[in-house]
Amino acid sequence: MPHSLRRSIFRSLALAALLIALPADAQTPSDKSLNRLIELQNLPAQLRTAIPAATDFTNQEINRQINSNTRLSPEQRAALQRASEQYVSGMNREVFQSEELLNQMREISRDAMRQTYTQEEVDAMIAFYHTPVGQSVLNKQGDLTKTMMPPMMCLISQRYEQVSQRLTPQFRREVDRIRREAGRTEPPRHSGRGKRR
Repeated sequence: MPHSLRRSIFRSLALAALLIALPADAQTPSDKSLNRLIELQNLPAQLRTAIPAATDFTNQEINRQINSNTRLSPEQRAALQRASEQYVSGMNREVFQSEELLNQMREISRDAMRQTYTQEEVDAMIAFYHTPVGQSVLNKQGDLTKTMMPPMMCLISQRYEQVSQRLTPQFRREVDRIRREAGRTEPPRHSGRGKRR
């Protein structure tokens, strides 16, 4: 038997032995355990506590846009702010209270967890979240999001504005260059004013 064939067989056997030797806990988590974890995480409650943070941030952004418009009177600004707050609140309420959305989010969570965690990790999270301390951590997730999200989104928004001010002129120049080049390569347009027969 050639040396390279023996080496190939040996490598294949070694790989098979390693795969067989993997612990059973490295298995893909079961649907039952993932459903239990999702149930313990209480997705609807998490969404209910996250909605105010999303609503507050959206309202802040809209109000910033309204207040930056110098053509509006104070009365118009106040009326626009009230209208936008009602709109955003209604949108969030209808979107996040949909049972269909919750079911789809559970399915997405289950698929993502199945791809990310092992059965052992899911079991450990279930054990932790089943405790009073674990439930306390879960209950505070919404508050954490509410506290963390507005300053993070504000920071990201400010950074986008700064970068946009620097990069937009360069982008516009590139767009103009592409348009000029495209204008040079386009076939001449016939105006229809040619010779009549």
